[in-house]
Amino acid sequence: MRLVHASLSALLLLTQLPALGQRSDDDAGLRLLMQLSSDADWKLLQTTPLDFEVHHPQGMTRIGDSFYMTAVETIVRPEAIPDSESKYDRTPGAGKGYLFKFDLQGKLEATISLGEGSKYHPGGIDYDGENLWISVAEYRPASHSIVYAVNPETLDVTEVFRFDDHLGGVLRNPADGAIYGLNWGSQTLYRWTETEARRSPALGYAKTKTGSDVDYQDCQRVTEQAMLCSGMRSLPIDNTHYLTIGGLELVDLSKLEVMHKIRVSGTAPGGELLTRNPFWFEYDENQRGNFYFVPEDDQATLYRYAPARQ
Repeated sequence: MRLVHASLSALLLLTQLPALGQRSDDDAGLRLLMQLSSDADWKLLQTTPLDFEVHHPQGMTRIGDSFYMTAVETIVRPEAIPDSESKYDRTPGAGKGYLFKFDLQGKLEATISLGEGSKYHPGGIDYDGENLWISVAEYRPASHSIVYAVNPETLDVTEVFRFDDHLGGVLRNPADGAIYGLNWGSQTLYRWTETEARRSPALGYAKTKTGSDVDYQDCQRVTEQAMLCSGMRSLPIDNTHYLTIGGLELVDLSKLEVMHKIRVSGTAPGGELLTRNPFWFEYDENQRGNFYFVPEDDQATLYRYAPARQ
């Protein structure tokens, strides 16, 4: 496990955590993440083929012995609108949004549909200890979204609020009830109080993301202070060539600022970057950190990695 030069704010956060013998599992997980700089010394521990078609997966979380994963099935692909005077750069297309529940052996346990009309694209998800939080948006930027709370046992769906932007991911911090979201390409990070979200979401706090290397695909709360986000970005090399990079980034929830970065270059057998689709991180009962990824579309596999030295 490689040590890195953390930012001053990140180091201050580390010093504010309880001593090693007194910390909670969340604090220990955060400490582990802060000590990682890349996946260069990770080990692949397990591959679990999923026995159902995942379409294009988006967000993932785990509760007990079950994983929950959102996905979009695109039936009619959005098409570019050239020289449009509209605020949209493409047509809405058509599709279906799903929430899959599957067990540790990759067997499908339940499926529900999510969305409404042109809002069929679920995003990154998280679990707040009571509900799954899921956004479903139009499949185009600067559009519209619905945020749902889903009971993980019954899979009953409750609409929480609607928002005039594409939300590519959402989570709720149970410590203070604040709800966080990110838009298309995660260029803007949002924060709402529960009152704002339910009554006047337009009044929520918005901040342009800075200091980030990747566009976030999926985020999860790791402590009351921080969320962990995964994603990728294509960087231009010249007029015809691009370099695609992947990464995980810790974001300070109070400031909505990047506090630590972990470069991820590992790929699935088909060449897809691990952070292309959803991920989930856990700090388990054996005091080990585990990273789960589903980078492939359609017929996919759940990959579990862990740092070689912890």
